[in-house]
Amino acid sequence: MSLPYTLLVLALDNGVGRTPAMGWNSWNTFRCEGLDEALIHEVADAMVSTGLRDAGYQYVNIDDCWMDKKRSGDGHIVVDPRRFPSGMAALGKYIHERRLKFGIYSCAGETTCEGLPGSYGHEREDAADYASWGVDYLKLDFCGMEKVPTAERQPERRYSVMRDSLNATGRPMLFSLCNWGGGRPNRWGHNVGHSWRTGRDVFAVWDEAAARKLHKLPGYLQSIMTAVEDADAAQRAVDGPGGFNDLDMLQWGMVGGLTRTEQRTHFALWCMLSSPLMLGNDPRRMSAATRRILTSKGMLAISQDPLGVAARRVWRNGPLAIWSKPLADGAHALLLFNGGEKPADITVRW
Repeated sequence: MSLPYTLLVLALDNGVGRTPAMGWNSWNTFRCEGLDEALIHEVADAMVSTGLRDAGYQYVNIDDCWMDKKRSGDGHIVVDPRRFPSGMAALGKYIHERRLKFGIYSCAGETTCEGLPGSYGHEREDAADYASWGVDYLKLDFCGMEKVPTAERQPERRYSVMRDSLNATGRPMLFSLCNWGGGRPNRWGHNVGHSWRTGRDVFAVWDEAAARKLHKLPGYLQSIMTAVEDADAAQRAVDGPGGFNDLDMLQWGMVGGLTRTEQRTHFALWCMLSSPLMLGNDPRRMSAATRRILTSKGMLAISQDPLGVAARRVWRNGPLAIWSKPLADGAHALLLFNGGEKPADITVRW
């Protein structure tokens, strides 16, 4: 079986992010209300005790709401002292002592999605502060653009400014672009960051029919299968280590309508498509069954294969499909997919 792909030399060439990032993000379960220093300590400890760290999930990422309402007089970002009384440098030290990596969040606009100070016009100060705190990963969202001049509002422009600011610090940080597929980042993201979102935020429903049945989803959310279709349509201009389509956080353990089979398939698709694997659940309360799937050595080997090429859908017949992912040793990983309601046979010859 032969698949066309163009290998990527390197994206943001700072030595990190050669394979899809693996870790945990605070947003899906805790949003703003539950986010504080004690929670992050407990999650970091749980990442170790549950075996997630040793399976490869290394990033502990704090999403929106960690910052105070205003910057300092000299333009630096201020950490919310109520949520994080010890400060971010101390939090990073706690995470690093557990052989984990420390991730943080901002927005490319004037404000974050929750209305707190964004990075627009302060990219240099923010990047320098992140480096001084020991940050290893930055997720840069794309809210707060309303007052940004039109010429400065283009995603590639905004993300390039932060890329250069991160590089100027001398500290290697993984750079995650989160503008929900706007401006076709699959075409230029490999020149700017290590991963880029291909669509809207994912919710724990399988497809649009299930979404209509269980929930009326807001326009900024989408189903698992819509995320897969977005990623398939946004195949990367180049493939290879250091730059990956991001289908959004994993929906394991989240409120919604995923059956156990749908959850397993969701995880398999994310691994095959070389998406970052960011958990959005509560690792402190994870079931043994969930842990077994998320730490599957076979699936994670496919996800983290050093060739870094995403699967392509090589055959489709109604709800049935075959996905093929080339691997570094010359083999291919195959996913036989049945999106229908009834059992079906799929024959593969090689």
